[in-house]
Amino acid sequence: MLQGIENIVFDLGGVMIDLDRDAAWRNSTRSDSPNRRLIDSYHRKDSRTVGTGDVTNDDFYDYVRRSAGRDIADDEIRRAFTSFLAGIPRYKLQMVRTQRERGFRTYALSNINDVVFPFVRDVLFTQEGLQLDDYFEKAYLSYEMHELKPSPEIYRKMIEKSGMRPEATLFIDDNAENLHTAQELGFHVYMPRPREDFRFLFDDGPGR
Repeated sequence: MLQGIENIVFDLGGVMIDLDRDAAWRNSTRSDSPNRRLIDSYHRKDSRTVGTGDVTNDDFYDYVRRSAGRDIADDEIRRAFTSFLAGIPRYKLQMVRTQRERGFRTYALSNINDVVFPFVRDVLFTQEGLQLDDYFEKAYLSYEMHELKPSPEIYRKMIEKSGMRPEATLFIDDNAENLHTAQELGFHVYMPRPREDFRFLFDDGPGR
């Protein structure tokens, strides 16, 4: 699988980060939390402006409050929209570091926003006492790039900024549309199942 590969690009949510959307629904039943309809609309494909960074966090929080018809603290909104992030298994963090040590260039490419990303960066990726930069040479984030997967433009921007060659790059994502675009651009691809231990791609052993 890695013959001729120089770079490995990981999606975050659903690949590195285990997801538990039921937790978001459970949180949404609390009287002071955004309701399920709001959380669902936040994750729909047509909710583009948050993921592309085209609205500020304050504007987003105000939108949630208006839609809910009540006052909700910013911190409560953030907690509601990060509650579906179930964590990163430590073996996956070790897996990425191992690939860097073996000489592969590792990257992240994620549809994500500035409401959720600080939690990902400051909590999920620090459990080994390290930082996000210890795992990836660069994290390419939709809200910073003003593009969303599966648009070809976000891949092209990543290629241009990193200098990677798609034909020498393995892209791992849990969304078939994202992988289809990547394949059309020449990437090697793999789609893991939910919570799959895909270390066999790198001969790093079975899951724990």
